[in-house]
Amino acid sequence: MSSAAPGGSSKVIPVQLRVALVWRGEVMADHCQAVPAPITLGASAKSTFVIPDVSLPPDFAIIRPGNRGYLLTLSAGMRGTIHIDGQQREVYDFVRRGGEGGADVEGKAGEFRATPVGARDWGVIDLDESGHHQIFFQFVPIDAPLVRDRLRLELLLPALAFSLLLHAVMLLVTYQFDDADDDGVYPGPANLTGRYLISRLDPPPEPPEPPPVVGPAAAAPAAASADKKKVNTATKGDTGKSGGKGETERARDPNAKDVPPDAPPPPPQVAFMKAENRQVLDDLLQTDVRTSLGKFTGLPGPRKAGGMGMGHGTGTGVGDELGGTGTTRNGKGKGPGGGGDVDGDFVSQGKIDTGKTRPGGTGGTGSGVKEVALVATGNASGDFGGLTKEEIDKVVKSRAGLIKSCYQRELDRTKGLGGKLVVGFSIAPEGQVTRQKVDSGKSTLRNAAVEDCVLRQIAKLKFPAKGGGVVNYPFIFSQG
Repeated sequence: MSSAAPGGSSKVIPVQLRVALVWRGEVMADHCQAVPAPITLGASAKSTFVIPDVSLPPDFAIIRPGNRGYLLTLSAGMRGTIHIDGQQREVYDFVRRGGEGGADVEGKAGEFRATPVGARDWGVIDLDESGHHQIFFQFVPIDAPLVRDRLRLELLLPALAFSLLLHAVMLLVTYQFDDADDDGVYPGPANLTGRYLISRLDPPPEPPEPPPVVGPAAAAPAAASADKKKVNTATKGDTGKSGGKGETERARDPNAKDVPPDAPPPPPQVAFMKAENRQVLDDLLQTDVRTSLGKFTGLPGPRKAGGMGMGHGTGTGVGDELGGTGTTRNGKGKGPGGGGDVDGDFVSQGKIDTGKTRPGGTGGTGSGVKEVALVATGNASGDFGGLTKEEIDKVVKSRAGLIKSCYQRELDRTKGLGGKLVVGFSIAPEGQVTRQKVDSGKSTLRNAAVEDCVLRQIAKLKFPAKGGGVVNYPFIFSQG
């Protein structure tokens, strides 16, 4: 395919089709083809772009070669913008005004519409109403080769010939003036360097063994070594230095450690290797730091309703609420007994007598239970315009989790909160919500925080662009 150059020039610029697959604003694949061929979408590996099911036919050819270029095929479920013949059009309106599927008895457009596209056309097409999967197409010029005519080749050949001639002259000069007699290399002539390397690899000769000593002279050193008592000798500090100089006898330190002559040097006295820190580390290594796993098994169990705690005294304790109102400790005397096993130790109502003359009563097992939010929807009413009740329910229920979070947050603060909330909102022809409010006459929830949170979620809804409408939508909040 080709197009005319700008400014009315007759020069033809060759172009090629470029198509990109975009997912959530990120380019996942880019395809350019100079030779006409169809661009297909589907779940098969043979498709040009592999996409999930978006209600299109298998291996759907969104762009295919035609008699005069390419043919773009769009469906009624697509959205986006195309630029055809210098005019920008919305995909949804373009398909509704006439499609290849023809018109039914009511005059509605078909499900598909095809149109030819040329070198100046482009478009960004949403494959479904969510807008997550998009196709971008345009026509781009074909890159010309680096050397494409005889003039450029004639300019390149002399430069290449001069470079080869220059390298040849440099090699000739190098070998011509080379002194063959001076073959010395660092650090000297080659023969000396070789002998040095060979001799360095030879191991040093072993010292000769001393001749054996016989007679009384041999027994004297042995007796002296037997009579001599082995003691540790200090080798560090001022006493060690003075002993090494011969100024005084080397001090005897009973806590000194004998160090073999081939032992590695001690680590530097820095950071953890200081004397005081090393002593702490040595103590830790010699201490049994194992612990019992029983410390980690006393975790709170599932919550359940409390029972009555009976004691030998005159008092009784009852855990009468799911939240637990008693204490896990024993009651004394005339005071009430323990209310149950709860996460925190709460003292029940009434003064506890801590006298030691009466035995204590044991409480029940009452504990608190968190209420779970439940959200249901009623039947929507109002003027739906071009939308159906199913389409409205589908869009509203897409934010059911966020609406449930609005109610759960306030239910944690206010026990027993529940009721009905009716929200009225208007839908613009383009699909966005323009006005939303709570119908106080039909609502029984009466919680401003939940109402404001739900209204914010309703304002973010996006419906299909089918003419708009006015909707009253009920929500029923309860706890389970």
